[in-house]
Amino acid sequence: MYRMKQPWSLGTLEIKNRLIRSATDEGFATPKGAPTRRLIDIDTELAEGGVGLIIAGTAHISLEGKWGDNSIGMDHDDLIKPLNQLCKATQEAGGILAAQLLHCGATVNPETLPERGALLGPSAMTDPLFGHPVEALTQDHILRIVDDYAKAASRAKRAGFDAVQIHCAHGYLINQFLSPFRNSRKDRYGGSLENRTRLLCQIYEAIRGAVGQEFPLFIKMSAYDGFPGGVEPYEAARTATIMDAMGIDAIEVSAGTPEGSKKGGWDHILPAPFEEGSMFKYALLIKEKVNCPVISVEGWRTPQKIEKALEKIDAISMSRPFIREPDLANRWFEGDLSPAHCVSCNKCLKLQMATGIACVFHDK
Repeated sequence: MYRMKQPWSLGTLEIKNRLIRSATDEGFATPKGAPTRRLIDIDTELAEGGVGLIIAGTAHISLEGKWGDNSIGMDHDDLIKPLNQLCKATQEAGGILAAQLLHCGATVNPETLPERGALLGPSAMTDPLFGHPVEALTQDHILRIVDDYAKAASRAKRAGFDAVQIHCAHGYLINQFLSPFRNSRKDRYGGSLENRTRLLCQIYEAIRGAVGQEFPLFIKMSAYDGFPGGVEPYEAARTATIMDAMGIDAIEVSAGTPEGSKKGGWDHILPAPFEEGSMFKYALLIKEKVNCPVISVEGWRTPQKIEKALEKIDAISMSRPFIREPDLANRWFEGDLSPAHCVSCNKCLKLQMATGIACVFHDK
């Protein structure tokens, strides 16, 4: 497989091949957000398995933005030392590790976080997923969140991560600000696309100020929310061009949100059966508009189709296939070109909430 094996650059960082483990909340952190031994083992297995870049999943920037009880934290300095152990182990195994920074906003089940009051979002509304009230963030609160992102990115760099990804996809806080469905604000954060993009731009600028121009910084964005009235592809392309002009080092292009599924559209986690590369058209749309590298995620399973896609974009990312086969990259590079063994049953995600993520078919 010629193209999959080619190195490429993520800013100042050289990635040895074009296969990426897309971020996943594994559910193997302590209640305070430190990585457990199991999480370290998962990332070292991926590194030994040959994947070019590992994106560690959903590190919350603050307790109010936390997804669940067992997600990685980047919200206080006490986590730098245990996170460094994760980084060192992964890098010693040959891996390159990026941290993904997240504030969930209103897209979190409040029952998992009983210390929180109302859910937080760009505008007051009843959350369409859980039916709970959403409280509109004040401008002062928004600026505190921007600062939280910068501090979290600084911790990621000090802990030894090779790069940082800003999660602005899948219905989480930044995506909520980008979405006309979620964002009905009348101030400088709402209305026009430029205003709805303001939070993302401020976060990017604050992180750049914290980590410097040379540290690799990229984003994950939804090019379509999965239902009319949310983020549409043409607006996502404009947002991508704004970020490209600001100097973002790469864009991972996904689509879909939980409310998309709720409204009869679709979520970002596609169950079988689906058409492989079904979101590729969105990556192509973004690629036409930007100069930075573009990564396509969701549904890739066949090396021959991935090779074909890499004629037009820069890299491919996957998650569920690497849950079942941490050594999938090496298997393909060594000549076994049968499709990924993942059957997209999504049972791994049910385990994530209960006992930590795993494939029910692994080693069977």
